[in-house]
This record gives sequence, C-alpha cells and structure tokens, in this order.
Amino acid sequence: MALYNFNAARSEAQLADMKDLDGRGICIFCPEHIREDANKLVLETDHWMVKPNSFPYKNTKLHLLIIPKAHVATVKELPQKTQSSFLSVVAQLEAKYILDSYALGMRAGDMRYNGGSIEHLHAHLVVGEIDMAEFEPVRFKMSSQTD
Repeated sequence: MALYNFNAARSEAQLADMKDLDGRGICIFCPEHIREDANKLVLETDHWMVKPNSFPYKNTKLHLLIIPKAHVATVKELPQKTQSSFLSVVAQLEAKYILDSYALGMRAGDMRYNGGSIEHLHAHLVVGEIDMAEFEPVRFKMSSQTD
C-alpha cells in the first residue's frame, strides 16, 4: 500500500503535494520531515507534535493536526506513554486557543476504508467558522464510503 491515499485529496494542490512526497518516499508527519519547517509547530511534547493543517477543511477557522512522533497506523501501535499523553495535548490546545467548542477526529488503519490521506496516524482538531453570515457546519470524511 502507498504512503498516501490519492483518492482522499480535497484539491489539486493537495494531490500534487501528496504525489510529490509519495514519489520521494517522504512521510510528511514523521519528526525528521516536520522539523524541516518546525516554525509551523504550535505545540511539541515528548510524544506529540501539533501543526496547522496545510489543507484545512472547508468552513474552519482553526484546523490543527495532532501527530504522534512514532510512525504508526493505529492507536494500539503507539507506545503506552504516547497513548496516555494524548488528552493532555488536547487540554493544552483548549487552553492555548481558548476553545469552548471544537471537533476531534482520528482515522486509524487502512486508508482505503477510513478516508484518510496518509498512513501516519494523526488526529484533527477542528473549530468551525461560526462568525460566517450563513453558518455552515464543518464536514470531514470518516469513511471511504461516498454515501
């Protein structure tokens, strides 16, 4: 299976980026590659890195990616200390961004079935743009199903 799921790309720019990275065998979420642009990190702990999504979902005013430093596909593959520190990272983000309403989503395992775009486990913390004149909820795919 490829490192990236091209069917999950939401724009031509994202697809081009994914194809380039896949062709070079680069997992953009592994620490050695995230650190190439470390100024994009908004939080880093011993086990997690947090950065804004380069391709945020429609209708979001904040879209962060919470990425484990370990390259794994599922939560059960994470070291225990990484698992147990996840909610602490979320709490730190709540405080940092003064969040009172947000969504948290994570896809795990085979990208062909969960709608994910990269084989490296990560979570999305998403805040909707509630100040829009015509509020529209944020939608993100949690399955490869189209219906």
